[in-house]
Amino acid sequence: MIRAAARLVLAAAVILAAPQACRAGVAPGRAAGEPGRVTFDESGYMVRQAPCGPFHMHYSERTSRISREVEKLICESAGDIAAEIGLEKPGGIEVYTVPDRNEFNSLSGGAIQEWGEAYSDLGRMMMGIDAGAVLRSPRPLRTVVRHELSHLFFSQKVRGVRCPAWFMEGLAMRQSREWTLVDQWNLVASIWSGRLPDLEDLGGAFPGPAAEASSAYRLSYAAVEELFGENPGDLVTLISFVRDTGDFDRAFLLTFGRAPEEFTAAFHMKLEKRYRTAGAVLQSSPFWIFVVLLFLSAYALKRIRGRRRLKEWRDEGLD
Repeated sequence: MIRAAARLVLAAAVILAAPQACRAGVAPGRAAGEPGRVTFDESGYMVRQAPCGPFHMHYSERTSRISREVEKLICESAGDIAAEIGLEKPGGIEVYTVPDRNEFNSLSGGAIQEWGEAYSDLGRMMMGIDAGAVLRSPRPLRTVVRHELSHLFFSQKVRGVRCPAWFMEGLAMRQSREWTLVDQWNLVASIWSGRLPDLEDLGGAFPGPAAEASSAYRLSYAAVEELFGENPGDLVTLISFVRDTGDFDRAFLLTFGRAPEEFTAAFHMKLEKRYRTAGAVLQSSPFWIFVVLLFLSAYALKRIRGRRRLKEWRDEGLD
């Protein structure tokens, strides 16, 4: 039950960054000609350019329909995601939608954890989506696409400056609107049980196990929300300083008047203080009965919807 719940709230993204700059290198294949015209890339995928910008959709016959949906979601989301971080003109992105795990692993070089549904390669400005995994997941495709788009646009905005993973993942969760009451409850439970990771330890790659990664994503979102929840304009200020100084820590100090490590220490203390009475509630039998029923109902509903969606796609040729 706990493992299933962890998968419900686990963000799908894994970021693959270039050693020196997020935009170093070029994408493996690129569409030629006007938007909508279908060509083929070097790997044999069909390619077309989205009508809303330099976003090149790579797909096969099996993923043609879901690729169209991904394209639609990108066009619907690109404007507000870019505006929130002050990116005036998004650059080119290669979007690969593949049908199964074998092709997904081949595309990513096997670098993605088994719970991952999609990833962003910041070096090649590329988004990879495992269509089969997304269709089996309770997470909406819209959430997955917006999450990865946030990573790629952020990288373009800061011009490859290295930033802590907790900040990038928390921002992506904020921009994909994927925080739920279940996430909130699990955050409180992690604090009460002492299983909450230290934000300072989340500067690099997130933990591999699904449950630990879930906790890392939730803490990252809470930290970013703490920074910008009441002052959203500070986000563009911070990102602009990151781009101009080339140093996240210095940009953070210029924006908030304190170093990142000072913020993380104060943030953890605030979380502990805010939820110190949660333990008494969590130990009550009525509460646990309610939570179990809530989880079972929500999970069953999402599984039913996911199976319906999977059947629809399979009927269209994706198995």
